[in-house]
Amino acid sequence: MELIAQRRLGLALGLFLGVGFSVTSNFVNRWAMPGVPLSAPWPGSFGSVILTTAFFGLLGLLAAWTEEAIAGVLMCGLAGSLLSSAWILLAATSNQGGVLTLLVLIFLPRAFFYLPFGWAIRRLMDRIVARPYEPVAPLRKWISVASVFIAVSALGLFSLHDETTRLSLTRMEDLMREGLQASSRDELPRPLQNVNGFMTNSQGEYTFNIGSNPDALPVQRPVVQYGETEPFIIVKFKNGFRFGCVFSPPYLVPACIDF
Repeated sequence: MELIAQRRLGLALGLFLGVGFSVTSNFVNRWAMPGVPLSAPWPGSFGSVILTTAFFGLLGLLAAWTEEAIAGVLMCGLAGSLLSSAWILLAATSNQGGVLTLLVLIFLPRAFFYLPFGWAIRRLMDRIVARPYEPVAPLRKWISVASVFIAVSALGLFSLHDETTRLSLTRMEDLMREGLQASSRDELPRPLQNVNGFMTNSQGEYTFNIGSNPDALPVQRPVVQYGETEPFIIVKFKNGFRFGCVFSPPYLVPACIDF
């Protein structure tokens, strides 16, 4: 097989596998929580699907770049680690110093995460390319491709929020619907009564963001055991108004305040 054709095949396989992973990882939470207005960071859900698919296409191209399989797999692993680490650093909106330190510590482990992808690309290429001395039935070729596609797509399920966060997001949406129907502050759900300006500023579309540090919200909340999850949900309206809520066990009544 000519090297150019080999690279094209690697690119095509990377794009194909990338579609499965990117669609699953970017939409799994929307599928699990229909009706909950989850925020999608730039460039949005569909933009993220395109970028992620292109990223996997590039990894597939690099895996197939050299005649020697080992060199291509190593290039795929290192490039995947470098590019994904750079993306995380660029997407970080706070404490970039801490994020940078963390990335330095996990750079090599991330490389080993992408090595199996490069290895899978080379194995699929060996399956697809016709070899006169080692014939493979066409059906077996595409069964192998379909199996890897399903496996890579299933990895996107790890983007699903944990059960506690999903419960809190669903409860937050219930509170918002109830609050938007209130005609006075007294009619608001009790958690929303502490949000100054809710009655006048809660207009138009809104989305939910998952905050990383619930202690950043200046509210009183129950003391929880070490390691307990406390989802921090930031509600952002299109007009710029926002407030935050922290859900502590049993995740029914949050502590909310504007900030």
